[in-house]
Amino acid sequence: MIDALAIVGENLFGKSLDLDAHLARLAELNVAGAVVAPARARDYLFPPANDRLATAVSGRADVRWLARVDPNQGELAIDELRRCASNGAAGVYLDPGEDVFRAIDASPIVAAAAALGLPIVIVAGVPLRAEPLQFDDLARAVPDATIILTSGGQVNVSGLSMTDAWLALTRNPRLHVLSNGEYRQDYLERLANELDPRRLLFASMAPVHEAGFEVARIRSAAYGAAERALIEHGNAARIFGLPKLPVLTG
Repeated sequence: MIDALAIVGENLFGKSLDLDAHLARLAELNVAGAVVAPARARDYLFPPANDRLATAVSGRADVRWLARVDPNQGELAIDELRRCASNGAAGVYLDPGEDVFRAIDASPIVAAAAALGLPIVIVAGVPLRAEPLQFDDLARAVPDATIILTSGGQVNVSGLSMTDAWLALTRNPRLHVLSNGEYRQDYLERLANELDPRRLLFASMAPVHEAGFEVARIRSAAYGAAERALIEHGNAARIFGLPKLPVLTG
């Protein structure tokens, strides 16, 4: 398996997660690859956090890192994205909740990432800032971008969020979702079995969610062998450039 998102480093807004500790926990769970993004540290600065993460994952064939930028910084954020891309970043990570912006405000960053051939991982389920139909607008604004939404593109299927997320996904074939925090197993199964298994990726989003629980969530879902291989590792390997791995069920 490949964990398609964890947030590592000192975290001003929540629990901090050490990279080595996270990789050790994944190894205990028979998860053999990871994609990681930096937390917002106490200095509030993303360039140093990006550099620390790039250094930490250097030489690890089984780990890819995402640059984190703040769309509120305008051209400076685009410059930072380009700098990180030249330093080996496998994508960009955006958090509309912590960094206080609407999904559509990230259009320039998303367009810049798409031009660089990089995927964009965005925290979903933030009221008024990152709700499913706002991602529909974003995907339509930048149709050539590979956009990957956390938590199934919503948050706990609150209200009509699941319906709105399904609508956004069916309208925009380049929208993808991560499995983290999605308690509706039937929704995760429907995403793969009725929509497209190439657009769902396993992710823990540790430390926001507990890695062991998130692994169990996917391993207990009703998928065929081909769909499971894509969700557990094939999609992350393709999108983030990680080695393909066998499906492990221990």
